[in-house]
Amino acid sequence: MSKKAASGKDFEAAVAEQAKRYMEEGRETFRFDTFGSEDFWGGKLKLHEAIAGEKAGGVGPGLSPEKALELGLKVDVNAIPKEVAEALNKGEVDLKDPASTLVLLKSNAVVGVTGFLARMARR
Repeated sequence: MSKKAASGKDFEAAVAEQAKRYMEEGRETFRFDTFGSEDFWGGKLKLHEAIAGEKAGGVGPGLSPEKALELGLKVDVNAIPKEVAEALNKGEVDLKDPASTLVLLKSNAVVGVTGFLARMARR
């Protein structure tokens, strides 16, 4: 039996499909993988406490969404809960309040950052 050689179009389609799959996997990795750094950022640096701020059981003034965006963090608008998105559209969310950052983190809406906020609940 002889195998029929793939045409140039078949090969290009297979390459395009593979590239698409790699891009999707890369997005997932970038968006959700912590690479095991939770102990460093949370355990050693206690970054979650600085983000939350003193009013929410952490330390210092906290990190507002406004400041986080200034620092270059991005928000996935598709991950924001519907009621929060509606409040944002109406201008009812205080973007200077670190509590709003916690809402975004709990919603897993901050790109490249995974919030493990249970640590704050144990304080």
